[in-house]
Amino acid sequence: MLLSKIDTFSQNFRIHDVVFRDRRYSNSEQDAMTQLLDSLITNSPVSPALGTSAETDLYRRRLQRLPRRVQQVFLLSRLDDLSYTDIARLLDVDASTIERCMTVALEHCVSEPAGHDPSRGILLQALRWYVHLQSPQATASQRIEFRHWLDADPRHLAAFQHSEQFWRTLHAPAAILGASGWHRRKPRAYVGWLLVTVLLCGLLVTAEAYS
Repeated sequence: MLLSKIDTFSQNFRIHDVVFRDRRYSNSEQDAMTQLLDSLITNSPVSPALGTSAETDLYRRRLQRLPRRVQQVFLLSRLDDLSYTDIARLLDVDASTIERCMTVALEHCVSEPAGHDPSRGILLQALRWYVHLQSPQATASQRIEFRHWLDADPRHLAAFQHSEQFWRTLHAPAAILGASGWHRRKPRAYVGWLLVTVLLCGLLVTAEAYS
């Protein structure tokens, strides 16, 4: 029963990945999370979020203004669907660094507020939950806190569902930024290639000087 519900849900949303990725739940935790997923499945729209070309270009420009490392972490997650643990291992950093980079990337893409906008604050909270629940550092008590946060206000559930839509909208600008595959290269590869290039240039200059 649980698996069939998750399979149906996964065709349209990635929220179950946020909840279950890299987790081993007890029976009681699994039952609680099943109830949460039932609620999300019942209330979630099923149509995909399709951004316009103008929207894609807007998010691409916002992402390009981010530090290179933040862009790399974001692309490894959004394009390559790597877990935070795998990204941390690839880049030789800790998982908390990955979480910070992802939070910065998503918050930076959210439009600036027009005056006092309470819905924006709720969306930012939802995005932080969306990021943190994928982290291996998320604890059982924090997952319970998340469920309480969802139950506290109908706007919280709507914002979390919007976070999923927002995540999918960012695939198009991410595909443009990561088209060359640069984000898959380890930092050492850049340094090594630079050193080799400098060495070869030095050898060529020396050879010309003696020829």
